[in-house]
Amino acid sequence: MDKYIIGIDQSTQGTKVILFDENGRIVLRANRNHRQIVNEQGWVEHDPKEIWQNLLGCVSELLVKSAVNPAQVVGVGITNQRETAAAWHRATGKPVYNAIVWQCARGEGLCSRLAETHPEAAETVRKKTGLRLSPYFSAAKWGWLMENVPELRIQAQAGELCFGTMDSYLVYRLTNGASFLTDYSNASRTQLFDIHQLSWDAQLCEYFGVPRCCLPGLMDSDGCYGETDFCGI
Repeated sequence: MDKYIIGIDQSTQGTKVILFDENGRIVLRANRNHRQIVNEQGWVEHDPKEIWQNLLGCVSELLVKSAVNPAQVVGVGITNQRETAAAWHRATGKPVYNAIVWQCARGEGLCSRLAETHPEAAETVRKKTGLRLSPYFSAAKWGWLMENVPELRIQAQAGELCFGTMDSYLVYRLTNGASFLTDYSNASRTQLFDIHQLSWDAQLCEYFGVPRCCLPGLMDSDGCYGETDFCGI
């Protein structure tokens, strides 16, 4: 029986899903764009629920059009837009807010305030993460959520929420909440990850007001992140 792998590219503009055969040849591709939610302040968001439904739609389309038996699909891999920050309920997978896209600079005020109140912060961030202090990365976006979305801080501190990049969100949904994980490369773009210790850093989390209990487990990029049936597809 021939074997196949599904590759998911969850990008800024849309979801691209490709079916590969065991020799790495492309069998079929499906893609769906999602809305770019931009307000008058230039803030940019995506609806995680829309992205999730688009992913399921693309996978279903691939299997129908290719006539490949789902049992022949032996693996799935994900690549994703990097610094986009999502937050969802741990118990249900329901987003608490739209995903804040990497382009969005709404965390600029938080970064400026951090630099003023903690003069050492910028250099500490640079030494531990290799990144300059900036609202571009996920940490300031989650910090903004903690400061601006009612009830969220209490829920987060109680460990009831998950904060993750889009790979973590999709893995969580694909595994029905069984796996809350990311890889080191995505973690390294959050500005909360110590690249020398390969771990979430307590000091960095404190800077941005992000509880460590809300962050995903860490794995190699080629690790096994769980199993999925794509909601029965």
